[in-house]
Amino acid sequence: MREHTVVIGYGTKGRHAVATLLGQGVDRREIVIVDPQRKVIDQATRDGLTGVIGDATRTETLLRAELPTASQVVVAPERDDTAVLVTLTARQLNKTATVVAAVREDENAPLLRQSGADVVVTSSSSAGRLLGMSMLSPHAGAVMEDLLTYGNGLDVVERPVTKAEAGHSPRDCVDLVVAVVRGRRVLNYTEPEAAVLQLTDRVITIKPA
Repeated sequence: MREHTVVIGYGTKGRHAVATLLGQGVDRREIVIVDPQRKVIDQATRDGLTGVIGDATRTETLLRAELPTASQVVVAPERDDTAVLVTLTARQLNKTATVVAAVREDENAPLLRQSGADVVVTSSSSAGRLLGMSMLSPHAGAVMEDLLTYGNGLDVVERPVTKAEAGHSPRDCVDLVVAVVRGRRVLNYTEPEAAVLQLTDRVITIKPA
């Protein structure tokens, strides 16, 4: 396989990550699940995914998942220390793939970044912020929950700038642009640098599901 997605861990986080990928049109045949539990891999194969049983901190296991030729890696094991080791091993095997890792505690997020993760999602603090927001503003909390549930209500989508949009303001786009991705930088749409879209940009938008 080439240019596929490897998902480490098929628990709650891993399953929801896969559901989102499928909702965005990723072919389930291009997703490989790695998990140490046979019953979990059996479930993944029943879901139409490719499964590899084994310890994802071991190079041999990730080679069986053909991780060196993957384009995306989702690291979602149950333990933070496992996430760090998996991320480090994955990055050693593949220097170019986008690595997104989940971590339970904020204090471990820097370790994930140092190990090679491009994006780190902290589950405990994210859940806490959503709880606090929902207490202070139930409607705002409901909107955020909606945005986090792909295919329901409103979705957050990253897409390339079209030829018609290049040279114009993000406000001129048909969908609501909240950020502009230029190279490896993410610009808030209110920043002066994002005032005029370039053809090589990508935009992060909010659109109806």
